[in-house]
Amino acid sequence: MRKLLSLMLALAIVTSISAVALADTYGLGVDSYYYAGHSREATAEAAGVGEIDVTMCALVLNEVGKIEFVNFDVVQAKVTFTAEGKLTVDPEAVILTKKELGDAYNMRRVSPIGKEVYEQIEFLEAWCIGKTVEEVVTNAITSGDNADVDLIAGCTITVDDFIRALVKAAENAK
Repeated sequence: MRKLLSLMLALAIVTSISAVALADTYGLGVDSYYYAGHSREATAEAAGVGEIDVTMCALVLNEVGKIEFVNFDVVQAKVTFTAEGKLTVDPEAVILTKKELGDAYNMRRVSPIGKEVYEQIEFLEAWCIGKTVEEVVTNAITSGDNADVDLIAGCTITVDDFIRALVKAAENAK
């Protein structure tokens, strides 16, 4: 009898875990753009630089649309070229994400809150948990009079790219 009850309990637990997992939706989103602020034309004296920033978001939404898990990261891919348009970048070079760079990104020295980029991204992720995507979109403001006080306590970087990637992840959630 105990074995039967144990088996039934185990089955009930597995079924409820499966039901929760099946109710969750998972999405990936990517936002990319050409970053003119870090780009320049090539001259006879200096190589040109082009930069594409790619922001990624992995997202899990529960059955009522609240964010249960979110992971952001960014790649800043730079390419250099001559005035003739010849690429001068090493095609074998490994490009690390902002999280992979960690302290080597070197933002802490200019951060008004003394936090590195990866720390601010992680704070943003934690801030998103338990909110709907709409709540995040509406409240993720890190500057100006409408800045979210709780968010800017740990994240003062511009979050627009993260929010666009989050929205795309939500649109792709299945």
